[in-house]
Amino acid sequence: MTRHFQKPIYLLASGGTGGHLFPALSLGEELKNQGRKVYLITDNRGQALNEASCFEEIFVRPIKRRAPIIGKMMLYFSLFWNTLYCYWLYRKLKPTIVVGFGGYPSLPPLLAAQLSGIPTVIHEQNAVLGRANRLLSKKAFRIATSFLDTRGVSSTNSTCTGNPVRPEILALKDHSYSVSQTNDPFHLLIIGGSQGARIFSEVVPETLTNLPLDLQRRLKITQQCRPEYLTQTKAAYRQSLLDVEIQPFFKNMDELYASAHLVIARSGASTVAELAIVGKPAILIPYAASLEGDQWYNAQVFVNAGAAWVFREKSFTPSTLSEQLILLMSNPEKLTKAAKAMRKLSEPDASINLANTVAQVIGDLLTVKV
Repeated sequence: MTRHFQKPIYLLASGGTGGHLFPALSLGEELKNQGRKVYLITDNRGQALNEASCFEEIFVRPIKRRAPIIGKMMLYFSLFWNTLYCYWLYRKLKPTIVVGFGGYPSLPPLLAAQLSGIPTVIHEQNAVLGRANRLLSKKAFRIATSFLDTRGVSSTNSTCTGNPVRPEILALKDHSYSVSQTNDPFHLLIIGGSQGARIFSEVVPETLTNLPLDLQRRLKITQQCRPEYLTQTKAAYRQSLLDVEIQPFFKNMDELYASAHLVIARSGASTVAELAIVGKPAILIPYAASLEGDQWYNAQVFVNAGAAWVFREKSFTPSTLSEQLILLMSNPEKLTKAAKAMRKLSEPDASINLANTVAQVIGDLLTVKV
């Protein structure tokens, strides 16, 4: 008699920000290419992925968070109700494994899986274990990390897979850093991340418009700016002769990364993973209000490796940034050295590593290995 074995069913659970969704999407695509069925649970911020072909279906489950006292009650009720929903959903879908990517929306799916006896795996994008992942980590079969040393994670139950990045950025993994000599054009890229960066709109224009004229003439500036700060940011540059492009969103990030000589950015998990892949030196300004101080710990990994320079928000001023830019633009060898160090921190096989780590928990043999 011929026995037929059903292929495993994977269910991914993620918060709705890009930092959580990008690695979930990368894993989904990797598993889909292996012929596996993959489902996703996220909140309403993740509805932009509705067209993602790697998922059989996307279940949107809002998590309500509002003002302090009422907000906590609504949050707890949402978590409880969504846990019951996921428990019911699993009886219908019968997932073989549930993989969480952090954020409050991942709590109910992982908790329901653990209560139902379904194996769970957690992927932590940051250099410190996040709040939701920390609550679920004790009963997780495996924790996949983006950094070799992740605060709050035991090495006995973890595997460093790296943090998957978007395919168009991954395509730049072999792109070499083109140094800008002291008289050459210098492309400065400023990106704010999903949390936005009002401080960039306040500090960067004032800094650049007061640089020595010989440095201003070299600069080509591309700056991401939240829509509500667009008018004031453009006005700050208006009286200068700087070559500036300002947009709320850029669709050609691969091209911008490729041409950049230096990047000023937040240090969110996806941002630093992309910087490592493209091998670009960076000035990092961690988001001061980030939970667990995760952006600060992310930045320290790159600073300690000699790949970046970091400023806390309170010390990120026109005078300190000006001093740093003058130093770097006048010493291209420092940028070249940092670019090499940045590339050494990259993990281009992160998607495959993560897929294999997840599959091994349930004994699923994937055909793609590193």
